Parts: sequence; structure tokens; C-alpha cells
Amino acid sequence: MEYTVRNKRLDEESFLKMRGPVLKLWPTGAEVDLDEAVAYQRALPESKNWHKLARKLAREGRTAIFPRAGTGLLEDQISLSRKLEASGVPFIPVTTDSYTRQLEFEKVDGLLAEMRRTGRNLLNGFPLINYGVRSTRKLVESVSVGAFNPRLSLKSYKIATEISFAAGMTAIAACPFISWAAYEKDATLEHSMATNQYVHRLIGYYADRGITISTDNHGWILTGMQPMTVNLATTIADAVMVAEQGGKSITSVVHLMGNMAQDLAWMRVTPRLMREYLDRLGYADVEIAGVFAQHTPLFPMPQGMGGAFAFPNYTAVVAALGNAEAVSVRTIDEALGIPSEESHALSYESTNWLLNVIRGQKIRLEMKEVDAEAAIAEAEIRALVDKILETGDGDVIVGCLRCVEEGFLDSTFSPNRQVRDQVMGVKDSRGAIRWKEFGNLPLPAEVKEFHREKVAEREKAEGRVMDYDAVVQDFWAFSKGRLVGKPE
Repeated sequence: MEYTVRNKRLDEESFLKMRGPVLKLWPTGAEVDLDEAVAYQRALPESKNWHKLARKLAREGRTAIFPRAGTGLLEDQISLSRKLEASGVPFIPVTTDSYTRQLEFEKVDGLLAEMRRTGRNLLNGFPLINYGVRSTRKLVESVSVGAFNPRLSLKSYKIATEISFAAGMTAIAACPFISWAAYEKDATLEHSMATNQYVHRLIGYYADRGITISTDNHGWILTGMQPMTVNLATTIADAVMVAEQGGKSITSVVHLMGNMAQDLAWMRVTPRLMREYLDRLGYADVEIAGVFAQHTPLFPMPQGMGGAFAFPNYTAVVAALGNAEAVSVRTIDEALGIPSEESHALSYESTNWLLNVIRGQKIRLEMKEVDAEAAIAEAEIRALVDKILETGDGDVIVGCLRCVEEGFLDSTFSPNRQVRDQVMGVKDSRGAIRWKEFGNLPLPAEVKEFHREKVAEREKAEGRVMDYDAVVQDFWAFSKGRLVGKPE
């Protein structure tokens, strides 16, 4: 199959022409003036730049919190952001609402009017596009220390990033796999690649003028139980795509799955390999801002208060031991709905206590289990990234598209029709995630044998086959305070 998208930098004239229809999607698009936006970004203090904050944390050996949050009314979002700043959170999230993600801007206008009239909360996030540049700048200017990073959708991506950057936000989750693989049913990966390339080029436009906007690269977000190596390989592919369009700052995001040795290994290996491939492919001037850890959104939240505190605290401990620059943690009431300001503050007070104590001890963890997991992870990630480059003749976009077609990149239970869904993972006896079904993944023979042995060890220990029921039990285990699922 021939593709229209290539990993080749868009020339500036062509890119600027592409922007016209995007900014006309809603009247607030007219508020974006790139020259003025560059000047506004240049005037922001370092305390509001994501890249500079992350590098400062790395120099000081600290781990900060980057949560998820968004409210419907501007004044509420400002209040929440100030609460986060007071709670010691330097990375401020702006999660957009569901209607904004579907480009239903007229409906959002009506709901905002009804919210002001009735006092009812009718939006599950911040309608950034409806507010536009001028109003969103009030949000950015409402805190002294805080780098803003919005959470968007594939449909709203282009206009939302235009408004976000013009308003003074300095980071974005700009990766083609995240929405496509986890949230979209019919969207094609090529469409997602083209959409993200637009955003990457916009970031490059700012970079050409001395403004560093960082991308936190999440890769292929999983929707089922499997090792994170497909995800981590695609974060490296993401980084190459951003770099080709002129971006200069990458944040390496590592999703955690519960087994500490495995999670620490992924955190150790991924940024090193990302650096290696960026250098090898000619992007030595691109910086890795830091490593951001978070528990994969796959797992259900614990239902009791004890577990609700334990879950984010454990995530914080692993991030601190892995020397991450930041960690995303959930609030204690996330299982109930949209968190309150008070629950945000209480949750982060608890996790910050742990982060400060653990990072202050400057622990350098040496475990043979971490070394063993790192070796396996590196072999898998290299095999996958090299297959992307081979299949695309050096072009990571073409390589990713072809690898998805052939099942060289695959995941479990993806809602997207393009995904082959021929792989499966299950936990071993120690709670590490292993491949149960390999599909067409191009993994070395010795790696496959390692996984088979680990699965066989658990089957022998429990006297049962690791089938679909075992996978479902493993899925629920962590929310119940266990690493490995057991029959009820």
C-alpha cells in the first residue's frame, strides 16, 4: 500500500497554508497570531516552561507530580490550578471535555450558559477551544509556578494545540498512537500520523524561533494485559517523528504495570534507547527533558479508601526509586467521578510526602531482577524499533504503518479496527507481565522462550492453564492489592 504521509519535514510555506482551514473550525481560532504568540511565549518565566522545569528537577534530583484534571468553567479551572500549585504540583494539567473532543462547540456554548445559570457541573473537562486564546491566558497567568499541558483528542488536536501554544502552554502529548489505538474505532493510523505531524511541525515552528515546547510521548497506549515493550518502542518512533519536524524536547513517558523490577527496568532502558536512536538518526540536538512515570490507565481503581491512598502512593514510590522527574498519580476519589479540589490536594500531599522522603535519600537501587528485566526489555524494544526502520526503509512513519498492517506492532483488545489483536499477555508467578500469545511480533527466539518458561512456571505452580479467565483475574488483581490474579 502507498502512503501519503512520510517522515519528512514539512516546508514552512506549505505548513502555513495548512493552518487556514484549521483555525476556521471555530471563531476563537482567529485569536491565534503566530508572531504575537511567539512573543508571548518568549516573555513567559522559566517557571512556566515544561522543558526547563523538568531539567531543573533532574539537576536537583527531585520527582514532581503531573496529575490529570479539568473543569468546565474558567474560574473553576483557575481555582483548581492554584490549588495544585499550592499543593506543590508544578505541571498543571488541562483535560478537555468530551464534547470539545468531538468538535461539538455549539453544544459546549449552551452547556456553559446553563452551568452559569444553574450552578450544575455539566462538563467533564475544560472547553479550551470555546474559551480561546485570550481567556485561556488568564488561566496560564493565574499561577506563578506551573507549566500547562492539555489533554486533547484526535479530532480536536490541530485547533486545540494552536490555541494552547498561543495561550502559553508549553507541552503536549503529541503522539499518533495514543488516541488511535486506545480511543478510536474507525480512525486510521495514517490519518492520526498526518494530524500529529501538523502538531509536530507547529512545535518545530516555535522551536525555530527559540521557543521550546516539549512533547510527552505516550506511545501505543495498551487496552489489555501485555508487556509494555510495544508501547515503549512506539514512544521512540514518536520521538523521531517530533524531531524530524523540528521539535527539540521529548519527555519519555513510561507506563507502569505493577511489578517493581519490571517497571524499574522499563524506566531505565527506555530513555537510554531513545537517546541512542535519536543520535543514530541525526537528531543529537534534541533533548530528553526527563522521564515521567505513571500507572497505566488500564487498571481499575481500588474501591476502598485504604486502597485508594495506597495505589497512587505505590506509584509514587516506584517513580522515586526509578529517579523519574515526574509521576502521574490518581486522586483518592477518582473511582467515584470527577475529583474535587480537596481530594486533589489531599492526594498530592500524601504522594509528595513520599516523593520528598525517598528522593532525598538518593537511593540507587541494585537488583539482579531489574538487570534481568532490563535485558529482556532492551532486546524486545530494539527488535521492534529496528523492524519499524527496516520495514519503512528508514522512514518511521511508513515503517509504523506497515508494521501495524503486518502485525509486527500489535496489542490486546484494542477498539481500533486496524489492529490485528493477535497478541495476549498474562502475569507470571511474581506478577511480571509476560507474552502468552506473540502474534506476529518480531521478537528474538530466545526472548520468546524466556516468556514461555515464565508462563509455564506459573501454570505448574497453580495447576491450571493461563487462559482468558486468568488474564481477566490478573486485570483486576492490582485494584485488590495483589500482583497476581486468583480464582475467586
